[in-house]
Amino acid sequence: MAISKLKMTLGRKAMKVGLLRTMLEWRLSRRTARKPAGPFVVVLSMGRNGHSYSAARAAKSLGLKVLLITDVPQTHEMLYSDALIALDPLTDLEAILKSLADFRLIAVCVSIKHLLLPAQARIAEAFDLISVGTDTGVLNNNKLAWRDALAEAGVAQPAYGRDPKLFEHKPCIRKPISGTGSAGVIQLGPEDDKVRHAGPDSFFEAAVAGDQYDYEGVVEDGKPRILVRVFERYILQNGTFAAHFFLFNPVIDPDRDSSLTECAVKTLAASRVVNGAFHVEMRMDGKQAVPIDFANRMGYERFVSFASGEDFAKAHVNCFLPEKIDYSISTPKPLVQYFCWTRESFDVAERIRQTHPSRVFDSYMKPHKFAGEPCEGMIVLTHDSMDELLALTKDLGVFAP
Repeated sequence: MAISKLKMTLGRKAMKVGLLRTMLEWRLSRRTARKPAGPFVVVLSMGRNGHSYSAARAAKSLGLKVLLITDVPQTHEMLYSDALIALDPLTDLEAILKSLADFRLIAVCVSIKHLLLPAQARIAEAFDLISVGTDTGVLNNNKLAWRDALAEAGVAQPAYGRDPKLFEHKPCIRKPISGTGSAGVIQLGPEDDKVRHAGPDSFFEAAVAGDQYDYEGVVEDGKPRILVRVFERYILQNGTFAAHFFLFNPVIDPDRDSSLTECAVKTLAASRVVNGAFHVEMRMDGKQAVPIDFANRMGYERFVSFASGEDFAKAHVNCFLPEKIDYSISTPKPLVQYFCWTRESFDVAERIRQTHPSRVFDSYMKPHKFAGEPCEGMIVLTHDSMDELLALTKDLGVFAP
């Protein structure tokens, strides 16, 4: 009986959400048909496959009108939108360009999906808007071409190539040519058969054993500005890389930070990044920082905003505005995102969550899939200082570099 009531309750909630979504889509479609005056910030979205809520929310909070373009609009995106073109930016670009001719546009941006960068660049160029750049859209979506671009620019990086024979009897990483996060990334040891793991959609690069960092920020007209530095720790889970914890705003040795900053700046230049948000992932190869991945879009958007004290999405949207808009900035804070891969680590994290509720920034303490692997839970914690945060999370094995 209790299960039946629960199903009925969930069904009613789903109906309410569905009804709200339908009403919002109908209202926005009616507004769009009347060709509202604008000017608009175009926000491209992949809907349920990758929403652009943060960009829509940021543009709206900056006092701008939002024209959302997606074939399956999500409720939280539409709440911050003023008009809607219900087309897929990945497949219906020509039709979208024709529809946009009826609107006065001021900018075009995305949130977290670099698959949309080529469409963003095409729209910007068609309507003389500030562009993310055609080249970076290509390099974001072809990591082998990205490696070639770094080599051409003389950026120090791990050895790489598609030929498995180059890595016989050597540790290496097998990576997909096109992908996101750690999906499809496999660590191979010296004894592993590299030929068996080779394929037309992947390549290999030398394994770098040093500490890993992610520098997040924005670029305006080719000039990067770092918002936060993140120390990233990974563990092997079923042969794949799994995030252990991400520590935001750690104290980094000045020489190491200098090497990481120089690497990030050179990587962004070689990656043809001229505008928009970025993250650059790097590892320390001895005293030399080398890039292992990058993207010309936001990552950890809420966490970066909290840790930096600056609204990451507003900074991102501002990159594409011809006239920049001022917004308030608060105090940076330390933050750690922790992933529970065992029941033991889940129990420790849950105890911290129960005993220090005011230190919980976010949590999802339920079994779920992360990067394709079963994860027991995830928690994000903060404190007044890094020392206090590290003391709070000592039993989880969190540490600073």
